Amino acid sequence: MGHARRDRGTRRVAPVGRRPLRHRCGDPGRRRVRGPVNRIETEVVVVGAGIAGLSAARTLGDAGCDVVVLEARDRVGGRVLNIEIGGQANELGGQWIAPYQARARAYLEELGIELFPSFRSGSNVYIDPAGTVHRYEGHDAPLGEASERAFTAGDAELDRMAKELDPEQPWEHPRALEWDSITFEAWLGAEVADDLARDLLRSWLAGGFLTKPAHTFSLLQGLWVIAGAGGTHELFEPDQCLAFRVVGGSQLLPLRLAERLGDRVVLDAPVRGIRWSARRVEVDATRALATGRAAIVAIPPNLTGAIRLEPAAPGWRMLLEQGLSQGVVIKALAVYDHPFWREDDLSGQGFAPHLLVRELYDNSPPSGEPGVLLTFLAGENAESAARMSPEERRAAVLDGFAEYVGPEARKATEYHELDWSAEEWTRGAYAATFGVGGLTRFGEDLRRPIGPIHWACTDIAGVGHMHMEGAIRSGEAAAAAVLADLT
Repeated sequence: MGHARRDRGTRRVAPVGRRPLRHRCGDPGRRRVRGPVNRIETEVVVVGAGIAGLSAARTLGDAGCDVVVLEARDRVGGRVLNIEIGGQANELGGQWIAPYQARARAYLEELGIELFPSFRSGSNVYIDPAGTVHRYEGHDAPLGEASERAFTAGDAELDRMAKELDPEQPWEHPRALEWDSITFEAWLGAEVADDLARDLLRSWLAGGFLTKPAHTFSLLQGLWVIAGAGGTHELFEPDQCLAFRVVGGSQLLPLRLAERLGDRVVLDAPVRGIRWSARRVEVDATRALATGRAAIVAIPPNLTGAIRLEPAAPGWRMLLEQGLSQGVVIKALAVYDHPFWREDDLSGQGFAPHLLVRELYDNSPPSGEPGVLLTFLAGENAESAARMSPEERRAAVLDGFAEYVGPEARKATEYHELDWSAEEWTRGAYAATFGVGGLTRFGEDLRRPIGPIHWACTDIAGVGHMHMEGAIRSGEAAAAAVLADLT
């Protein structure tokens, strides 16, 4: 998902061991553009075949509107991507579904896609700043009484503030300017006295979701992420945000949506320009030229500026695009013949905010075998790891796994990774966010159309912000706005 030119000289971390999964149902939407320019007449042109773009196209199609989807990649799905491990689907992109994500669950049910509970039985592991390994049951790691009190108080304050926000327009809160004027790091320093509690809250929000350093985004931007989930319990608790995975891998959702759209999804069609007037768009996708009455640009907003608009975009839109940047994430999976950690009554879940491998999860398929361990290198950790050689990074990740579950973790039979910041049509994850002051300056412009051009993606969603839920809701909302304009 995304339509921007590759910057010359951009360093790319190769996706080690990556094998895309081919589904038995075939490859829906495999219409590719070859040879002479393919001219397409339609009512609405959707740019991007991620979940937001496909949800928009589905909504338009259900309303009887003719639509075509142009996708730069040779696949659908955007920031969700399946690979095959042991003959079964696994994921190198977004993957979890929470109990409260109503639209995502409704889509999955309608498309005949099942969920299965994430593997979490057994003891969890917490590694403290001194390197001591603690095994524990349930949700609360053994932090010590003082740190636990400070963490609980800080978490409660973040939850209180987030619940005051309207996730659809957090910039309208009476204290929005105040909260957008300080970094999350500054708020932690002023409000959370305990070092360990600060480290944990920083790791949860900055490392776990914004995926960039806590001094680079505002308190308001962080609160928006929490508000989009409903609160800190919904966002931070594994039995909420990590509750379920998709049987067949999360990319099965956009694959099924694309299958229903058929040849209306055009792959290998990066959009370079849109010429527009009040009632018409002409979308240039190199070897495809699609014309219609409206367009929905459903790619991350850090990429939209690479699409040349004629007439040019207003100044406020160009400034908005300059103020956004993606987080940095490398997702890594290690494969084992069987989930050996379960023999030691370990869940495969662990947390250590001071290490390169800050988090660990059991990502085995529904059958339970082969065993798969997962981590996300995020923010500063991803930036440093991206500068390693692939061999050095693999060794560092497996050494990190061994800290949690023992030396057997170094004996992986397969290793897969993907640096999302090195993906040409995404350039980061999980979502594009503003620096300090950006949300109150430009938040109300995130979804503002330019003539017949509308916008959709999880990055600009309110409810479900940064998740598949937000992508669906954003796509549906953009489609509804287009339908209203066309009638």
